[in-house]
Amino acid sequence: MLKQNRLFIFLLMIFTFSALNAKELRKVTLQLSWFDQFQFAGYYIAKEKGFYKNLGLDVEIKPFKFGINIPELVNNSKIDFAIGRETLILEKAKNENIVALYAMFQATPLVLLSTKESDINTIEKFKNKRVMTTIEDSGEVSLKAMLISHKLDLNELTFLKHSHNYNDLINNKTDLISAYISKTPFWLQQRNIEYNIFDPKKYGFDLYSDFLYTNKKLIDQNIQLVKSFKEASIKGWEYAYANIEEASDLIIKKYNNQNLSKDELVFEAVELRKLSFFNSKKLGQIKKEKVQRIHDLYNVLGLIDKKIDIDSFMIESYLKDNQSLELSNSHKNYIEKNPIVNMCIIPDIRPYSFIENNNISGFAIDYFNLLEEKTGLSFNLIKTENLSQSLEYLKNKKCDILSSAVKLKERESFANFTKSFIDVPFVLVTNAKASFIDDISVLRNKKISLVKNYASTQFLQKIYKNIDFVLVDSMDEGLKKVENDELYGHIDLLYTSWYKIHANNLNKLRVSAKLDYSVPISIAVRKDYHELYEILDIAVSNIDSSIVDQILQRWVSVEYKKEIDYSIIWQILFVVFVIFLAIMYKQKVLKDVNENLKIKVDEKNKELILINEQLEKRVKIEVEENLKKDRLLSQQSKMVSMGRMIENIAHQWRQPLSLITTLASSIKIKQEINTLDEVYLKESIENIVRTSNHLSETIDDFRYFFEPEKQQKEFLLNDCCLKVVNLLNSTFQSKNIKIKISATQDIKIKSFERELIQVLINIFNNSKDAFDENMSLKIILLELIKENDKAIIKVKDNANGIDEDIIENIYEPYFTTKHRSQGTGIGLYMCREIIIKHMNGMINTENIEFSYNDEKYKGALTTITLDAI
Repeated sequence: MLKQNRLFIFLLMIFTFSALNAKELRKVTLQLSWFDQFQFAGYYIAKEKGFYKNLGLDVEIKPFKFGINIPELVNNSKIDFAIGRETLILEKAKNENIVALYAMFQATPLVLLSTKESDINTIEKFKNKRVMTTIEDSGEVSLKAMLISHKLDLNELTFLKHSHNYNDLINNKTDLISAYISKTPFWLQQRNIEYNIFDPKKYGFDLYSDFLYTNKKLIDQNIQLVKSFKEASIKGWEYAYANIEEASDLIIKKYNNQNLSKDELVFEAVELRKLSFFNSKKLGQIKKEKVQRIHDLYNVLGLIDKKIDIDSFMIESYLKDNQSLELSNSHKNYIEKNPIVNMCIIPDIRPYSFIENNNISGFAIDYFNLLEEKTGLSFNLIKTENLSQSLEYLKNKKCDILSSAVKLKERESFANFTKSFIDVPFVLVTNAKASFIDDISVLRNKKISLVKNYASTQFLQKIYKNIDFVLVDSMDEGLKKVENDELYGHIDLLYTSWYKIHANNLNKLRVSAKLDYSVPISIAVRKDYHELYEILDIAVSNIDSSIVDQILQRWVSVEYKKEIDYSIIWQILFVVFVIFLAIMYKQKVLKDVNENLKIKVDEKNKELILINEQLEKRVKIEVEENLKKDRLLSQQSKMVSMGRMIENIAHQWRQPLSLITTLASSIKIKQEINTLDEVYLKESIENIVRTSNHLSETIDDFRYFFEPEKQQKEFLLNDCCLKVVNLLNSTFQSKNIKIKISATQDIKIKSFERELIQVLINIFNNSKDAFDENMSLKIILLELIKENDKAIIKVKDNANGIDEDIIENIYEPYFTTKHRSQGTGIGLYMCREIIIKHMNGMINTENIEFSYNDEKYKGALTTITLDAI
């Protein structure tokens, strides 16, 4: 019994001791900005996988509710952490305590959508359309900026209250709708609805979104807690994006108040991952320069009425730049024993590293000065001539590290590479006359140079196989060849290219494209110096990317400043002074001249007033005379058209009248010889009545074409042309002229149908008159075509064409090749007036050669172009 009591007391002591020493978890709250979905998967994972717990945090994820002011709650310390939209920087103006820890999405997921069926496929077509969005406030400023950048007046749009129902787009209750690119496109695809996306980031408006933010008081009280929450959250997002299926299953099981399907969550995950890594290889990146650019955009749009301190908005401002490194004892011992590190650099890539006045300068030097502060190491510079020699020195152990290097398999045999400390983008430099290019892969078979020693050269050759790359020894050589038009372009580092162009006054060159490719730059360390590699890798990881950007920006600014030649300035000032004296003298002379001119002008004005009065009378008389001529032309045109119509009526009536006459004579003869029976009489009378009705319809048809039309109307061009052919067919058949119609589709236009019929009749009659009676084949081909938004009518014949000496004059008034008795020459002139002035179209005639039934013919082609619907 005594043993059992002792055992019980012993276990109780162990339990009590363990409880006392257990690390108590700090309770914190995280407020979501919307209902549960993959948009918050990183935080769910960090909680469920214990990433928060491992860093001493007990996190309560608070669900979204309408009506709460989340930034205000964070600002007043009612909530510890929250997720913020792209407008968080505006909230900073009202809630000065909020501080952003990171931006999960490097570009906003907010886009505008339209259906393919709507034919709204460019921003220019937004005019007078309905837009379902909240764009009138600051909440969707990326969309607003995208539209304004295309010179679209927002007053020309009709804004509708957002229903958050994508069916309104499908059911044509709106023309465009704002939506998340990670959500609505999935639903549209499920309904087999084709759609257009208008994405702000494609137009340069890549605003941060889904900030993780906290308040300044919490940072001041417990910065380690804030850093731990940020670290665990990033780790959660890394896991979620690497295990999308698992993360989606977790959301369905525990965080699915919207009842989302797994397919829907996976779709969202893939799209959000693209946004998280848009122009970035690091999750949660937030750069001061981009935040400043976003701030300036809000300011330009008039949404900021109070100055915002950008530095106080970002967590980096509250972290010390010279934080000590967490190095092991062995690392500290190594530094104590080996404080000096021999370093090679790349000596010829401004502004990264270069030699000037026998001194080595540039971004890399400043960066390694910072590493010296953090590590206690001292870097001794070993001078080399170029990159190749620097690599050779590292390989042969003449230097311990290479300051800037790209990790390649062939280099891993003699060096270890730290994490990259900067990503260097590449650009295409071309002749200044070349256009800007979105994607250089379109430059098929163009000759573009690359520096052959660059690590990126082989990679670029692989991804752009259609480009004819030319290897050069240096950037200067490549730019020289481009300037001399020997090559189309040269690909090189962004800031280095800018410097070369501006510093050397290469006015014939410019940057024409930024490649979707950047090189991660690391420190290369001798393979046998493993501890040195570990120390530098820890140091590189410890330096925030914003600090690296600040160092680089300092050098970019310095390199763009050009030295001032004061002798030139004095020369310019002297020239300006001489010009000033000349101008003063000129002013005095002009003043005297002006006084004399004023007197003469007053005299001339009196004369002009009298002349203008006389001129007005003359103009009035001329206008009246021209109106009379126009009325005469119109009347003559109508008379000619009526003459043609009467001829067609005669052809249309000839056979029916002959039938009526025959039937009437037959009835009379049968009656005289008493052989007329009732059945024959009835059938004959019915035929006469039917034929008479046909004649009446013919009169109505022709009368219809001379009735004036007051308004335009929609009609099928195919039906209109068929009417013309039906009206003319009997006349043309009598002259053995064939008319053939061809059309690939129905074409609808809105115009004056009767006027178009008169034009076509005139063109057909001109072809008819041009045919030689002895021709074996006389044919007119009518072709209808739709190209984009234009309807094209082509009428061609095989009447051997129009004399080249007169073809340019056929549309002039009173020009004719016919005898005076046959025409007045105003037909084609009036056709041109109708097409151009009444129907806003174009008409022209030319001679052509064409094939028909494997035979070649020559004739005239008249082309009419009108707006199609």
